[in-house]
Amino acid sequence: MNSNTLGERVRIWLLLCSLLSMVLLLGAAPPDETALVSASDDTYVVADVAAPDDPQGLREKNFGGLDFLKIWYASQIQAQEQVVSVGLIKFDLSQFKDREIRSAHLQLFAVRADLTQPVRLVDVSLAEGPWAEANANFKDLPQLSTPPLASAAIYGANVWYSWDVTPAAVRKARDGEVSYAVGLRTLETKGEEQVVFAAREAGRNAPRLVMTLAPVPPTVPPWAVPVGIVVVAALAFGVGILLGRRRRAGRGAAARAPQAAKVANGTAALRPTAAATSAVSAPDDLDAIIECPACKRQIPEIAEVCPRCGAAVAVASR
Repeated sequence: MNSNTLGERVRIWLLLCSLLSMVLLLGAAPPDETALVSASDDTYVVADVAAPDDPQGLREKNFGGLDFLKIWYASQIQAQEQVVSVGLIKFDLSQFKDREIRSAHLQLFAVRADLTQPVRLVDVSLAEGPWAEANANFKDLPQLSTPPLASAAIYGANVWYSWDVTPAAVRKARDGEVSYAVGLRTLETKGEEQVVFAAREAGRNAPRLVMTLAPVPPTVPPWAVPVGIVVVAALAFGVGILLGRRRRAGRGAAARAPQAAKVANGTAALRPTAAATSAVSAPDDLDAIIECPACKRQIPEIAEVCPRCGAAVAVASR
């Protein structure tokens, strides 16, 4: 395998590893979170809407602390009275002020349903304004939004019912809490109907808000992923070049070794005499200078005839 092939393979493997890391990072994005929030306050309030003077004192009566929420009406059962009740449910959202809420569903468990029709619609509205379970009453009923946020068809007891209340939860999360009002949509003349839901005091099957939250953003910023890929690719390229150079250097040294041995062997074969060996082993002698006895000019010491004047050079003058 040559150096170019090795370096190319290293670069390809490192690039594949970086791409695989990116895919795993993106594919391992955390899923949405689900939060189950229990009601912090719940009650219901009652009024005889046909009697503004409230002779029964229903408008100022508090029903907090009971283990049920009675959503009820009684129209002209006794004389001209028109008794209506409205449920109030509050949830603490302070822990979600800085979270992205993707959905929110109010869920109530019906423990009793006395209906004159097979199905009745129960509306849920946003309740704007302060109230507390301990002193809530119809006289101080919070302002209810119109139209309702959502409706659900009620058809029987021992069933969980759900209302999509996402817009109100998203908007009111900034305030730290949200309140909902629950009531029957249809009030029949000379009739009485009720749906009773479990309250938070019941413990089991208490009102709840089921929320879906976007995952918490990762601490690594999004731009770090492509930057990391570029860095890994650059490292792969650099490592490939380095390995290629080392391979080439090794191959060059290996190629020069037999050539040097061959030259050494050839030089030894060209040394037949001791004089030749002396001349080869002492190359500095070739550069020695003497003076010609005839013309007094400088000539090489090994010359037997002066190249200047042609006079013979005696051995003694060398």
